[in-house]
Amino acid sequence: MAIAVGIIEDDPVVSKYIATLISTTPLCELAGVAANKAHAYGLIAQNCADIYLVDIGLPDVNGIDLIKKIKQECSNAHVMVLTSFGDMRHVLQSIEVGATGYLLKDDRPDELIGRLVSLYNGNSPVSPGVAKHLIKKITNTDQQDVDRPDPDAILKFGLSKREVQVLAELRSPNPVKLIADRLNISYFTVNQHVRRVYRKLGVNSRTAALDKAFEYGLF
Repeated sequence: MAIAVGIIEDDPVVSKYIATLISTTPLCELAGVAANKAHAYGLIAQNCADIYLVDIGLPDVNGIDLIKKIKQECSNAHVMVLTSFGDMRHVLQSIEVGATGYLLKDDRPDELIGRLVSLYNGNSPVSPGVAKHLIKKITNTDQQDVDRPDPDAILKFGLSKREVQVLAELRSPNPVKLIADRLNISYFTVNQHVRRVYRKLGVNSRTAALDKAFEYGLF
């Protein structure tokens, strides 16, 4: 049976090319195409794709939120990111919320079908341009200490060692209770640290805190 692929991409040239590529192979079939938030939500609601090929740079919806919605509404579907953003912030955030593949648009297009098949078969294809850094980051994700944080950035915001550790734990979708268990501190203590981190960074949400942390090298 062919792999059903849904395309969420706002660039009509890229979208048409991918749709044509999928339509010309017996390995895949086109489940639908969306170019904006409304169409993307409609496609997701149909729950008709085995793989959603997602550009996280859509102008009217946060790509990370889009991946979250796919995983909430279509729990059995895979998400393959296809984007121009190769920085670790976008890569890690995409994977943390459920993407299992991450490709850059400047990769060889003739390899796309093979990578979709690979994803469907349980692998996690990523572009060579991000693979080395991604492996390093994932290897260190379970460590309690942050991966070589910039000491100047820590000093700039006045973060304590424990606050940096809590900030690092916020990279995962884990609830506060699990973070507390991992750090061997109480639920209430974690909440206190989170509030202090938000105040020191000048933010009021986990996403904003992570954005600033990546921007200033706190990871």
